[in-house]
Amino acid sequence: MEQKIKTVNLSKDNSKKIIILLSIVIVILLSSVAFVLINKKPVQKTNATLTQTQSSTRTEKYSKADKITAAATTMATTLNIQQISQQEAMRHQVTTTTAPKTDDGTVKDKEKTIYLTFDDGPSSYTPEILDILDKYNVKATFFVINTNYNKYMKNIVDRGHTIALHSYTHDYKKIYASEDAYYKDLQLISDTVYKETGVRTKIIRFPGGGSNTISRNHCKGIMSKITKGVEEKGYHYFDWNVSSGDADGNNVPVQKLIDQCKKVPKYSNTIVVLMHDTKAKHTTVDALPTIIENYKAMGYKFSAITDKTPPVHHKVNN
Repeated sequence: MEQKIKTVNLSKDNSKKIIILLSIVIVILLSSVAFVLINKKPVQKTNATLTQTQSSTRTEKYSKADKITAAATTMATTLNIQQISQQEAMRHQVTTTTAPKTDDGTVKDKEKTIYLTFDDGPSSYTPEILDILDKYNVKATFFVINTNYNKYMKNIVDRGHTIALHSYTHDYKKIYASEDAYYKDLQLISDTVYKETGVRTKIIRFPGGGSNTISRNHCKGIMSKITKGVEEKGYHYFDWNVSSGDADGNNVPVQKLIDQCKKVPKYSNTIVVLMHDTKAKHTTVDALPTIIENYKAMGYKFSAITDKTPPVHHKVNN
């Protein structure tokens, strides 16, 4: 009986030990699992955050790249538009405006001077234009062609204005067919002016101006040649740096002509204004008094072109 009690007690002791051991193992296992779980979560969170950051960075990079591409495209388009505008503007760009010099070679003080110029006359309106100029004591320059009113050429000279050469035929196809054709036409109008006035003038203006591109259709490179050639022959050619706008059509509204003439360039005190003296330009005559008054109010003096006048040349495009 005593032996049985001992055996039972021993068994109970062993059971306790086993239970304690199992408890310890379970605790260790739970601790291990808890440790793993605790340490694993931050890693997962970090990895997730990293992935999210990387994704965000990639998105940001793509976004920046898109913005740069878009900006580059916009800039290229803008530049292209600007280049097109500049190319168009270059047609009438003034490339030479030289201040007059004294006999000792020093440059005179620049004065604000307006040179009113009339192309394509004489016409039936020439006497009216001359009367307006006389009224305001203004001298101008007439670039003439051969018309039915050549008798008025003498009136231009007698009233103190400059008569200058434009063209005999004013037919671009004939004038710009060749260098020889141009000089023949120039000589014809020179002889006509001399016959009517007794004046051999060396002041000229090319039909369409030195910048015209119509000449390309008839003789490639002719303007580059004759703009140099006429000067070698002793002529002085003049373009313009203000246009009245009367070349845009017939009977352009008076106010439009007045407003256009106010747009004087800031880079030069020498202002050469383009107008026309033809039957279809009566609004030019109507606008002339106000145009003169506006220039006087702006502080300009008026003068007729001479061989001493600072040249105003366009960029040659052919």
